[in-house]
Amino acid sequence: MYETSSSASDAASPLSCCECNARGVCLPAGMSDADCARVSGLVLQQHRLVRGDALQGVNEPVHGRWYAIRSGQFKSFQADQHGKPCITRFASAGELLGLDSLDLDRYTDSTTALCDSTVCEFSYPQLVEAARHFPDLARSLECRLSKQLAQQQALLVRCDYAEQKFAQFLSHQAWKRSYQDDHMLELHLDLSRQEIADYLDVTHATVTRMISRLQGLGIIGVRYRQLRLLDRPGLHQIAAGQHPASKGGAGTASDNAAHQPA
Repeated sequence: MYETSSSASDAASPLSCCECNARGVCLPAGMSDADCARVSGLVLQQHRLVRGDALQGVNEPVHGRWYAIRSGQFKSFQADQHGKPCITRFASAGELLGLDSLDLDRYTDSTTALCDSTVCEFSYPQLVEAARHFPDLARSLECRLSKQLAQQQALLVRCDYAEQKFAQFLSHQAWKRSYQDDHMLELHLDLSRQEIADYLDVTHATVTRMISRLQGLGIIGVRYRQLRLLDRPGLHQIAAGQHPASKGGAGTASDNAAHQPA
């Protein structure tokens, strides 16, 4: 673990939970600085990783450890029967990694950084003990885990249309962040279009076509890897399987192609 580069094996400079940008996501709203500082004492280590570094690998021992992402993005993947990596999850700042492996002796998947990232390492047994003194923290973690599993389960539902798959993916990415404006928000995706395609089980060309179509509908705007969500209700409509007409009324050939089964 943490052996793909020298920077991955070095712990990052300690940073208190009180100073962390992800505090509002990881910890209950309204937690005092004193209690927040006590939670900081539960952090075993902080690890800094660069793009491509492995946080954990298949068959590595779990040791009752889990991680909170302080900054950056990660992907988890497993190899299929032919040895091809199949992406199973993307995670970003404020999300938790490793909770689904706590009942295992060894990891069944690998998790790597998609960009320069930092994680805080925790011991699950210590967290359970601490939760007795922090009931708000326990409820917050239970709520986050429940929502996280619900969102992941929703993404597992088979969709007939590539456009619906892509819309659900973007909706999920938007859900994972906190925004003040429900109609215009920005997402920075460090994953490539090919990684998105692998995750959704579609082709690279399909992802490119879906991005162009959603731009044409005025639902998203894209500049490099910065994606601006202009019409969140419209995106949710497509994610639910309802396909709005393109601007100008009648459907186009590209609309019909987007509605073909993936």
